Amino acid sequence: MFTRFLKPFRLSLLGFIIPLIALSVVTLSGAAQSGRAFNLILSYTDVTVGPGQDFEMDVDVVNPGKEPVLVKLQTDSVPGGWEAAFHSRYPSFPVRSVMVEGEKSKTLEFKVKVPDKVDGKTFTIKVSAKDRRGGSAQSETITFRLVAKKVETGGLKLESQYPELTGPTNQTFKFSVDLKNETDKDLTTAVSGQAPSGWRVLVKPQFDDNILSSIALKKSASQTLSVEIEAPTLAEAGEYPISFTALSGPFKAEKQFKVILTGTYDFIMGVPTPGDRLALRLNTSVKVGKKSDVDFVIVNTGTAPLLNLTFKSTKPEGWTLEFEPKKIDSLKPGDFRQIVTSIQTADRTIAGDYLLNVTSKNPDATKNIDFRVTVAPPTLWGWIGALIVALVILGLSAVFYRLGRR
Repeated sequence: MFTRFLKPFRLSLLGFIIPLIALSVVTLSGAAQSGRAFNLILSYTDVTVGPGQDFEMDVDVVNPGKEPVLVKLQTDSVPGGWEAAFHSRYPSFPVRSVMVEGEKSKTLEFKVKVPDKVDGKTFTIKVSAKDRRGGSAQSETITFRLVAKKVETGGLKLESQYPELTGPTNQTFKFSVDLKNETDKDLTTAVSGQAPSGWRVLVKPQFDDNILSSIALKKSASQTLSVEIEAPTLAEAGEYPISFTALSGPFKAEKQFKVILTGTYDFIMGVPTPGDRLALRLNTSVKVGKKSDVDFVIVNTGTAPLLNLTFKSTKPEGWTLEFEPKKIDSLKPGDFRQIVTSIQTADRTIAGDYLLNVTSKNPDATKNIDFRVTVAPPTLWGWIGALIVALVILGLSAVFYRLGRR
């Protein structure tokens, strides 16, 4: 009987709880999609350090929503004499807020400087984060346990301010790397680079052309190195990973770089030869005072598109030289474009060979050629010249004939 009494009550209670749960799920889902929620993830929350020690760790701000979120960061309850702040990674600057794209994360560095003289055994630093709209907040406490001397962190450390470079294929890419010995003993360290097949990686001291395979580092010392990378001549445009490694016994440090190739910018130009567009001549013939149209060809022999190619020329006084079209907007690798070059000499130009300097360029490439133009006399003057030569020959023959009879 009592059970029959409770049954309607249970049904009524379930009828209240189920909609409440559904409403909570919808609310949480809406908060996540609005981009207001985030997660603050610290790599460590309980560490041991010594006086004068520098401590740093990665901190990830994760945005599980689809909309960007601006997260404000701050440090609270920092012990007197201590320094603590969030920093960007490369380059390293103090930051107080970070914008995180939807469904992505942003990694920061949290750096702490312990004073040289410290009284006490345990210290805490509280860090907190809050989104701009105030819909989500999070705080964490980091415990620092102090010992009598610096903790031996051991090993090697590599740092680089610019881990990614972009340029044409024929460029030498130079990464500056700081190699640090964070042990209390001298280390002889092997250094090497790993790149795709056909690539060349050279390790050099900064401002020096000597090639290194190892380097001696004194305890707690650092050395700046130049990692120079050369791509194969025919490497295609794209992104290429490069790895740099420092190794000394059990200690190893590795740094990842990225080279983004835009391709090579090169081209040839000249008068085409029938049957072979790459066999270009650098000469032509024109007549005095007459306008002559010469077919001129540009061939993209590089691995990247050529954009906005323009033309100009240096010519003898009184000559005119025009290009049609005057500019090539785009020329893909391996493609060619025909240009009509109109050449007109001055009316009193003497027959013979002349040089025209033609320049084609864009922001990425420049090409100069010396183009030989043979100027022929007008057809009428050719006949007149032939007639004069004939008359001279006839005159000489008559003279010889008369002298022979005497």
